[in-house]
Amino acid sequence: MTYQPLIGTESLDFDEGQTRQSVEDAIVTKGATHVRTTSGDVWKIFTKLNKKSVPLNNAGRGPQRIGYAKVESFGVLIDDDEPVGEEPAAPAAANSPEAPAHQERAHALLSASSAHRWLHCPPAPHLEEQYPDSESDAAAEGTAAHELAEYKLHQLLDDEDSARPTSDWQDEDMDDYTDSYADRVMAELAQTKETSPAAFLSIEQRVDFSHIVPDGFGTADALIVGDQTMTIVDFKYGRGVQVDAEDNPQMMLYALGALRQFDFIYDIKQVRMVIFQPRIGNISVCEKPVEELRAWADEVVKPRAELAIAGKGEFAAGAWCQFCRHAPNCPAIAKQHFDILPAGDAPLEPTAPEPDTLTDAQIATIVTHAPALKKWLGAVEKYALDQANNGHSYDGLKLVEGRSVRKYKDADEVAKAVQDAGHDPYERKLLGITAMTKLLGKKNFDAVLGDLVYKPAGALTLVPTSDKRPEILPATAETVFEPITKGA
Repeated sequence: MTYQPLIGTESLDFDEGQTRQSVEDAIVTKGATHVRTTSGDVWKIFTKLNKKSVPLNNAGRGPQRIGYAKVESFGVLIDDDEPVGEEPAAPAAANSPEAPAHQERAHALLSASSAHRWLHCPPAPHLEEQYPDSESDAAAEGTAAHELAEYKLHQLLDDEDSARPTSDWQDEDMDDYTDSYADRVMAELAQTKETSPAAFLSIEQRVDFSHIVPDGFGTADALIVGDQTMTIVDFKYGRGVQVDAEDNPQMMLYALGALRQFDFIYDIKQVRMVIFQPRIGNISVCEKPVEELRAWADEVVKPRAELAIAGKGEFAAGAWCQFCRHAPNCPAIAKQHFDILPAGDAPLEPTAPEPDTLTDAQIATIVTHAPALKKWLGAVEKYALDQANNGHSYDGLKLVEGRSVRKYKDADEVAKAVQDAGHDPYERKLLGITAMTKLLGKKNFDAVLGDLVYKPAGALTLVPTSDKRPEILPATAETVFEPITKGA
C-alpha cells in the first residue's frame, strides 16, 4: 500500500475554527482516511478534528492524536497497482452529494448526549431540528473545563505534544476541579492495571456505535481499556442537574462503541461507568456486564433508533423533556401538565380552587409536577415573546412595554454631584461569600475564614419520595414527646 496525499497543510492555520471546519469538510468530500506526519509516519484518522490535534483511529496501538504542527498532509492508502499521481476514487458515501449532509444530520438527530430523550420520545429529534441550537454560557464554560482537563491528563501521561489551553472561563475553582478529575482518572487507571498490566488510557477517545444507532458516534472523555473491566469516566462540569451513571444511556452507548473497537484485543467482561461531577460533589458509578449492555442495544436501542431516525413513534413527556427545544410547542407536555389540574368547563381551561378544597391525591400530584410545570410555563412564555418580537401574532395577546425602573445616566457624575452637595453617595457592605472567595482565592478563603463560615439548615420543602435527600420529620407533639404510659 502507498500513501497518496490529498490535502496539504503547509498553508493552513488550524488555530482558526473556520479552517478546521473547512478541512473536515474536505476530508469527507475527498475521502481522506489517513494523515502523514512531518516525520513520515502514516496513521488512520477520524474525520472530526480536535481543537489542537487530529484524533487517530488506531485501536489504541500507538498515539491517540497528532498535533497540528506535526501534520504534513491528509490522504489515502492506495494499492501499489494503481497509477501514481491520479486522485483515487472517493468512497461511495462521499461520492453522493447527499451523504455528508445526511451524516451531519444523523449525528445531530441521534446523539448519545440526547439518547435519554429519543429513547423515550422518538419523534423529538426531528422536531428539534426546526429550532436553532445556540451555545449557552454554561456550555462554553463546560468546553473550557474539558479542554483544561484533557491537557492535565496529557501532562500526567508525559505527553509532550500538549499545550495548556487558555480561556476567559478559567479560574482557581476550575483549576482545582480539573485537578481532581485528572487524579480520579489516573486512580481508575492504576486500579485497572492491578489486574491488567497492559491496560491503557485513551483521552477524548472517538467511539463508533453506528452498528446500533445510524451514523452514531461520540467522544469518551477518558477510556481505560484492560482485561476483564473497561472503564469510562465522563467529566460533567455543570452544577444545575445531577447526572447519575446508573443506566445512563449516553455512557452505555459510548461503552458499546468502545467494545466494538477493543473487545477483540482485550477480554472485556464488564464495563465500569463513572460520572465525575465535582462542582456538586457528585461521583456516580455503575458497573454492567457486557452481555447486559448488548442485550439492551438489541432489545431497546435498535428499535427505538429506527423510529427516531424516521421521525416516527409516540410522544412521551417526562424528565427527558427538560432541554428539548420543542418543549414549548409539545402537545404531550401540555397534556401532562393540564391533566394534573382540576378542569374547567372548556378543554385545557384549568380552574383555581382553594388549596383546602383539593384532595390529598390532587395536592400530592400538583406538588410533584409543580417544578416541571413552572419551567414549562416559563419556556412557553419566552417562546411566545420571541415569536411576537419577530412579528407573529396570537389571538387575545399583544405586545406592550413592561414596567421599568429609573437608572442613573452616569454613575460617576451622580457620585460627584452628591459629594458636591455634601453627602456620601456610597454605602459600605461586606462582600458575599462568592465574591469574598474570588477576592481571597478558594484555598486562602478556607484558611482565613473557614472557622467563621457556617451553613444553616435549608428551608423545608416538599419533594417526591424518589428524591435522594433524607426525610425530615416535622416537630409535632407526636414526634417530639413520648407517650405517657399508665402507672409510669
